[in-house]
Amino acid sequence: MKGMINKSMQNWAGNLQFTPADIAYPSRSEEIRKRVLDAISANQKIRVVGSGHSWTDLIATDGLLISLDQYEGIIKNEKDEFIIRAGTKIKKLGELLFNEGLGLENLGDIDVQSIAGAISTGTHGTGICFGSIATQIEEIKFINGRGEEITCSDKENNSLFKCAQVSLGALGIITEMKCRCMPAYKLVFEAKKEKFSDVIAQLDKLIAQNRNFEFYWFPYSEVVQTRYSNITQDDVEKPGIGSFINDILLENGALKVVSELARIFPFFAPSASKLAASLVSGTKKKNWSHKVYATARLVRFNEMEYNIPIPRFKELVREVADVVAKNRFKINFPTENRFVKADDIYLSPAYNRDSAYIAAHVYKGMDYKPYFETLESIFINNGGRPHWGKMHTQKADYLCTVYPRWNDFLKWRQEMDPKGIFLNNHLHEILGC
Repeated sequence: MKGMINKSMQNWAGNLQFTPADIAYPSRSEEIRKRVLDAISANQKIRVVGSGHSWTDLIATDGLLISLDQYEGIIKNEKDEFIIRAGTKIKKLGELLFNEGLGLENLGDIDVQSIAGAISTGTHGTGICFGSIATQIEEIKFINGRGEEITCSDKENNSLFKCAQVSLGALGIITEMKCRCMPAYKLVFEAKKEKFSDVIAQLDKLIAQNRNFEFYWFPYSEVVQTRYSNITQDDVEKPGIGSFINDILLENGALKVVSELARIFPFFAPSASKLAASLVSGTKKKNWSHKVYATARLVRFNEMEYNIPIPRFKELVREVADVVAKNRFKINFPTENRFVKADDIYLSPAYNRDSAYIAAHVYKGMDYKPYFETLESIFINNGGRPHWGKMHTQKADYLCTVYPRWNDFLKWRQEMDPKGIFLNNHLHEILGC
């Protein structure tokens, strides 16, 4: 997120701009609570920003914007359950935990987000034995819309806790959370160039037999890049020139070049996708977990991601490939396909179902709407639930039909924030309140 002289703000992707009345950077929980109490007295709206890695309008406000960038770090260790400040960036958290001989059981593929922002939008990694990042949180403390400090957990205020784990920032401002950890561990990561049809045919086996498995499919081709991560006892290998060539030069540099060509000459986009597919190579690395999960994202894009039940995934991805070929969309970015364990968090897209996540990307500056609209209709026909931080067009009338505990969340939202000081236009639309 970056601020300018006139306090205009924009997100990482650049698709969202807004101008808050004021921006605050509290460094203590007492400051956060005072800001909330002052806003209540002034009848002022509040939204909280993490790292600006959401594509939706969740953070937009013309009221008070609170950044937790100065509210980071570990507060204390309680028998390997760490209480951490909500603004702590995931990358920094990984390093802090590693210094204690610990690690998180799973992470997503980007580590620049704040931990509170990541859980509040249902951010996830991949691995069918693991839930989203929010499932690793065992207690949450937040300041609600009454200015009260609330603590909830699996053991205390359980129903409220299941709302707070993925809250969209609609209950209040998260200040602290207790995070479940495990002894530090190493992963061996391997990326391969494989055939789409082969991967789909073996998908159940690939998901079941690997700790973390995902794949990228390159439109207009049979090429996928598969990614496997499994625990290893081998020694750490320092990243070599091969890792640099794959991660930076190919995945970012070459992608940037072909994407620019596709933006300038849209008719070239399908060929650009095939060209990118031809450049896919294999790579392997061994390192501590927090240094393996995340990948560099230097090329900016727009993204839509949906969660669907795993039993529908194989047929659905074939349908996606067919409609892409039929419509000849002007796209060249691959889709990302990941797999996540069911959970019991009320507004988690993985609520009560083992899930596949399909993310579609379009290079910044290119027209994404025809592609996203077509894919979104396929996802909706398969009971899809949108990622809360990625582009989608769904409103409360649809969302309430795919979340069984929808009304429970709305009840707690009203209880925690009766004046709606944490609501903005986007939340009014998606929550229907």
